[in-house]
Amino acid sequence: MKPSLTRAAALLALSLSLAHAATLVGYAELKADTFTSGPPSGAWNGGLRGAPRFSSQPVQGFSGVQFDPSGSGFIFLSDNGFGARNNSADALLRLHRVDLKPGSVSAQRGQVTLKGFIALRDPDRKVPWQIVNEASAERLLTGADFDVEGFAFAPDGTLWVGDEFGPYLLHFSADGRLLEAPVSTPNLPGLPTLRGQAPLIIGHRGSSGTRPEHTLEAYRVAIEAGADFIEPDLVVTKDGVLVARHEPVIAVLSPDGKVQEATTDVAARPEFKDRVRTKTLDGQAITGYWAEDFTLAELKTMRAVERLPQLRGRAYDGRFEVPTLAEVIALVREVEARTGRKVGLYPETKHPTFVAQVAGRDISQLLIDTLKKEHFTDPARVFIQSFEVGNLRALKTRIMPAAGVNLPLVQLVSSPDEAPYDWTAAGDGRKYGALTTDAALRDIATYASGVGAYKRWIIDDQGRTTDFVSRAHRAGLLVHSWTFRNEPTYLLPAYANDPEAEMRQALRAGVDGLFTDFPATGARVVGQYTTPEVRSPQHHAFMQGAGSAEATLAGSGGFEGLALGPDGRSLYGLLEKPVLGDLPGQLRLMRFDLSTRAWALAGRYALESGGEAIGDLTPVNDHEFLVLERDNGSGESARIKRVYLLSLREKNPDGTLKKTLVADLMALRDPQGLAPSTKAGRFGFPYVTIENVLVLDAQTILVANDNNYPATGGRGKDVKDVSEVLWIKLDSPLTLAPGVGR
Repeated sequence: MKPSLTRAAALLALSLSLAHAATLVGYAELKADTFTSGPPSGAWNGGLRGAPRFSSQPVQGFSGVQFDPSGSGFIFLSDNGFGARNNSADALLRLHRVDLKPGSVSAQRGQVTLKGFIALRDPDRKVPWQIVNEASAERLLTGADFDVEGFAFAPDGTLWVGDEFGPYLLHFSADGRLLEAPVSTPNLPGLPTLRGQAPLIIGHRGSSGTRPEHTLEAYRVAIEAGADFIEPDLVVTKDGVLVARHEPVIAVLSPDGKVQEATTDVAARPEFKDRVRTKTLDGQAITGYWAEDFTLAELKTMRAVERLPQLRGRAYDGRFEVPTLAEVIALVREVEARTGRKVGLYPETKHPTFVAQVAGRDISQLLIDTLKKEHFTDPARVFIQSFEVGNLRALKTRIMPAAGVNLPLVQLVSSPDEAPYDWTAAGDGRKYGALTTDAALRDIATYASGVGAYKRWIIDDQGRTTDFVSRAHRAGLLVHSWTFRNEPTYLLPAYANDPEAEMRQALRAGVDGLFTDFPATGARVVGQYTTPEVRSPQHHAFMQGAGSAEATLAGSGGFEGLALGPDGRSLYGLLEKPVLGDLPGQLRLMRFDLSTRAWALAGRYALESGGEAIGDLTPVNDHEFLVLERDNGSGESARIKRVYLLSLREKNPDGTLKKTLVADLMALRDPQGLAPSTKAGRFGFPYVTIENVLVLDAQTILVANDNNYPATGGRGKDVKDVSEVLWIKLDSPLTLAPGVGR
């Protein structure tokens, strides 16, 4: 960067900082080495127990603050312990009654005075899993049990505490006795599917990214990977049996007779060398071997090969047969009998016009006849799809009614440069774009239940989400999009070779199902959205043997901010980090109704570029809150330590809640020199974790840090972090609800 641009950027940053340079009007600090009564602590290190480092309990810095309900002073919540679960089994969870004096000038420092504490405990055994002090009478809670970060007093006098390990809400009596089992956090936001249902994972030709496509093994692996439906593309044999192959041509030859693409080893079988034919498939002349020129018995002598060997190798070539539709159904039934899991079929009628012209067969009729013969006609377990239009209309109006079945149909919509071949064969020059207008979607809804859309109709080639899904949903149509693959060659550059990012974008767009060659990946991504609970890696279920890979929240990403709304009924919890599957940098603000126990998503908070997490949340009025936001820097590396005013009534264009910067904690004015670290009238607050904010009056707020005892770095490389308390006068007054402040 040119020096002039560097200076310009610095001046811009300075001007923005000064524009929100609120004023320090009070300062006090609590020494890092501050202890209260209690058993020795600090014996654990990385999960191993040694000698205690401390003879009693350190206060450990503060992670939440409220006014003392008694009417005098404040109550601060200590953080969970010594920085990690496996270090904090002897760190007791406590709230401290605190008196604060802000001081007036540098010669008269403010004071922080501890006046006792409330011990959090579970003597009534409300926690349904084992805690550290399981066998004791009081069952004092520790930092290895919960990571407590915010709290609020309800109108009935009880205490609610936000936890990061679950994340949970913990409900205590005023004196710290747990009143009920920890309240889990539901994975509420969901996805904008047509009916709010979980999206389907459709094994595209089975698990075709890991096994040769359209083999029983590919289907079996897809089912084991979590596919809800498996997709057999259907072609017809010489003797009229439906078999699973991607195309009627099972090996394509070049003009000089070399194999260009194949799904069977037919070209290597000398007994079939006279079967090579050139046929016109959807208007294109293709030379090769064709399924309709072989009996089922002949096809059964062949073996499947990988269609994309340059990409996926040949490790499984020659090992699997070409399956019939009946055999695919038998596999599904076998899995159901063995596991109880009901998997559906998603057959595609391949090239109905071609099959009728060349083989003299009605592939749609053959499909319905086979499904009836095999007694597989449950409409909840079958979708029938086609790239053509006429055969779907025939299925809807003639074939299925005559057979006494009614299965959902899906109109496939390919890329804009292609066309339904039955249209082309009839002289209709329209292409697939003609099926994507609002009027066309409404027409599709008269004969089909959904559209199977090429993914570029949903996410364009620039990676932008379109309105296709919402328009299809307005027409009452499901949207099942194709094809999602893990290989980088199929991904847009913006995804940085991350196939899950592409899937997540499609899911956020509202698709009702994904066709994927890698159903294990698809099932994992959908699971991120459909897991009933939000769970961090420290969730108790994982401590009981479940794999923490199922976590949907990064470690220590739970309820960092907790606040009771001025109405006294709504508890607001702001997660510190994004839930897996949400957009990066967006945090969920959850609302919990204390009377009905109902959860709701109050909105999404967007972190600034460079922001890593939030530190606290406190109410201003019924629709505005103050939020602490921070980066992970401390000392000289700290950049973002800020207080924002968050509105629940206003949203940004991306749907996140609007916020306004009210104080830059790295650039506070201190004209009186209240703080010992103030230089030239400027005070900075460069601690990693700033976790306490409280409204004192319309223009004054209280802010304090957690010192992550016994951490260093905020005020110097080798200086222990103290707990500093700031009284800050804002440049503009807040609009307070009655009862907010003191």
